[in-house]
Amino acid sequence: MRIADASRVRLGAHLSPGTTIMHEGFVNFNAGTLGTAMVEGRISQGVIVGEGSDIGGGASIMGTLSGGGQHKVSIGARALLGANAGVGISIGDDSVVEAGLYVTAGTKVTIVDGGEERTAKAAELSGVANLLFRRNSVSGRVEVLPREGAGIVLNSALQNL
Repeated sequence: MRIADASRVRLGAHLSPGTTIMHEGFVNFNAGTLGTAMVEGRISQGVIVGEGSDIGGGASIMGTLSGGGQHKVSIGARALLGANAGVGISIGDDSVVEAGLYVTAGTKVTIVDGGEERTAKAAELSGVANLLFRRNSVSGRVEVLPREGAGIVLNSALQNL
């Protein structure tokens, strides 16, 4: 485990072996990782991050205190939360939230699956695996597409220093 600045990891945080907390990373109390992970963003109170996941620089994960304690937010295994992205819903295994996109429970999303499209609240997709959350650069709408294959792979050179 590597922690660049110990003052940014609160007492009561749980960090698994192999986790790296970079200089701008932050982990609140009652939050942490379940395996090797890269944290450059903010993990709020009550949030759990799965094995092999990457929380990008400036990214933020809303905790249970933000939502009135009613919904526990988690990030699945091998998931990527891009730089300056944020979530207020759980992100499933092998899923990606593109850089700069903030997805809360009430975010209106367009689910694109093959030729079919439907609109829903992001809360309906909380914890679903193998999804890509992105903003369409032409229409501006938030789209959710299925992802094929495995999730992200962490840079082992950064994890083993």
